[in-house]
Amino acid sequence: MDGTGILFDPLLKIISGSIECEVIPLSTFDSDLPSLQAAELAGMIGNEETILVAESYSGLIAYELCKLKDTSIKHVFFAAGFLERPSLISKYASLLPISFLRWRLIPDFILSYLFFGKPSKAELVYLFHKSLGKVTNKTLRTRLNIIAKAKSPSEKIYQPVTYICASNDWLVSNEVIKTFEQLCMNFKVVNVEGGHFIIQSNPERCWHEIRSALAL
Repeated sequence: MDGTGILFDPLLKIISGSIECEVIPLSTFDSDLPSLQAAELAGMIGNEETILVAESYSGLIAYELCKLKDTSIKHVFFAAGFLERPSLISKYASLLPISFLRWRLIPDFILSYLFFGKPSKAELVYLFHKSLGKVTNKTLRTRLNIIAKAKSPSEKIYQPVTYICASNDWLVSNEVIKTFEQLCMNFKVVNVEGGHFIIQSNPERCWHEIRSALAL
């Protein structure tokens, strides 16, 4: 799952022809609430055995999906995901001046380092801006507000879970992993070099981990 589907292009190029896969943009859903989006997603998946890859914000939806009964999820990858406010600064996420991003007032090398772990990922920053251009300010504000108000859940999930932890994540604290450890009954962490958008930062390594789950 991805906000628009655009940011998954680097991973899809590696996967191409290997397996049947589908990117589900968040814009696909009728609702903005993760719990209702999860219900919609369950209807899309049906009884088909599925490995779910949820990056960043999409982890909120993946967790809600796993809570539902009779899901056919074989394995879940939370890539730099979170189930609660991911950092102290995220408490004020709804105050983020979106116009600074839309008007490209923040230099690309800073965004590259912030999102992808290195200052030289111009092609990935381009994909970020392209994706941003597909989302309205209202939608972004809604998601940022959900992040700012997210509280640690309590219900356990039993599907096999892999948490992909980015080595240079400036947006999500490693402290969030403790909540996953408490709630996921079949859980492991893999550390991957890269920034917050880890699937784009290091698609080869992420695909290696996903492929390992496919072999189980």
